[in-house]
Parts: sequence; C-alpha cells; structure tokens
Amino acid sequence: MTAPNLTRRGTAALALVAALAAASAGGCDRPGPPSASAPASVTPTASASPSSAPSPQPSPEPTPDDRCLDTYPGAIADAAFLPGTFGEEKADLCYHVRPARPGEEEWPEEDHLPRVCATGTLPSEALVADRRGGRRLWNSSSTPGEYSTEVYDHTVTRYSGNGARAYLADLRAAVNRCGAYSRDGARYDYSLVTAPKLGDESLRLALHRRFLQPQEASPREARYLIAVIRRGDHVAVVFDHGWEGTPTRDPAITDVFTQAARLLPTP
Repeated sequence: MTAPNLTRRGTAALALVAALAAASAGGCDRPGPPSASAPASVTPTASASPSSAPSPQPSPEPTPDDRCLDTYPGAIADAAFLPGTFGEEKADLCYHVRPARPGEEEWPEEDHLPRVCATGTLPSEALVADRRGGRRLWNSSSTPGEYSTEVYDHTVTRYSGNGARAYLADLRAAVNRCGAYSRDGARYDYSLVTAPKLGDESLRLALHRRFLQPQEASPREARYLIAVIRRGDHVAVVFDHGWEGTPTRDPAITDVFTQAARLLPTP
C-alpha cells in the first residue's frame, strides 16, 4: 500500500471522527434555567383564546432502530469482540431490516454475514439462540506514524442444539450449490479458500464483488476475505469491508481473524 493512499485514508478517518465529535457536542445541549431578568411577579392581562389550539407537529423521521426487526436477546458480552467494535454509542448491527414504506428513504447496508445465495435462508438459522455484532473502524497499519483506515463487521452467534456445526456445513453446501448473482448494481461471487484452522472448526470465504457500472470513488471490483470460526456452540464471523471499496491487506485482516478466534467464549 503506498504512502499517498495511507494519507488519504487517515485524513478521511480524522474527518469522520471530527464530524462525530461535533455532532455529539451539539446534541447534548439542554435548555437553561429561566432568565434571571424576568419580573418576580407577573399579572396575566388576558386569558388564552379558547379557539387557540396547538399547531400539529410533524411525525418524527424513522430511524434505523425503527426498521430493525431483530429479536435476539443480544446478551453476548463485549469481551467476545475486539475493543472499539461498538464505538462510543455501542450501536449493534441490525440483521433483519424492515423494507422502506412509501415515502421512507431506502436504508442500503452492506452485508454483515455472508449472503452466499441470492435467495433463501440457511436451515441453521432456525437454531440461532442469540446473536450480536458491531462494526469496527480501525488502523491496519503496523508502521508507527502511519494510519490506514479499515472497516469490518464482527458477529458472534450462539446456537442451540447442533446449530453451530450446522451453520458451517450450510455455508459449505451453499457455496457449492449457488453461483454468482447480481443485486444492487453489483455481481457477487463467493468461494472457499484454504486457510489455517481456527477454534474447533473454521471456514475462510472470499467474496468477489464487481460493480456492473464503473464507480467514481472506488474500484470497480475487489475481493474481500471473511472468516467463520466455531468454538463449541458459538460462531464468530468477521466480514472485511476495507475502505472506500478497497479491501484490507490480507496479513492485517487475517491477524484480526486470529484475535477474534481467541475471544470466542469457551464452552
């Protein structure tokens, strides 16, 4: 990765952090006390007109939380994730989003878990007992003084019965059964890649994504790595998103995979 690219990523990250900080500072203001210059006693001169009525207030704008259909307990501890996964506001990922109603803005979101097939649900989804995840913004550079911004999603799922083993088996079968597909203006193609074993059992997936039209601010195609790691009845999924369409360097993201495996709860 070249120095100019590192500088660009670092500048974007600092701008994002500054914007978030400014928003937080502005959002915490509270109304102050009544003005001290007001007279101690005021005699009303006229009562309010009976015909006066409060003007109607606009309906609040829908927020992502309003559209999230997740019903998981979300009791998986922070200790199962790397520091910084949930950010200052500890916002968890949403895995099931209600479609936008007429007049609502679409809420496009990158996949948090591998969507290997164009349609359908893996059978092991019926055995999910709990699920929680967050998005981590981090510096992938190991060189002092350099900053390379990257993003990945980290999900930990607890299954009942044999659900954890079944999830990995479902993914293997889906990769072999389903081919590439198109959605949202891009072509998605998943494959299995060779990788060292992590936890009790693990899979390494590669997602090759190619936009159907050239992109102005990101490469037209890229390959992202995804780790699926099982320990007992828990499964961790680390899904790389890189930065501005460019994947994280393989050595950096595979180190995250190793750390995520160590953090999985022990049976």
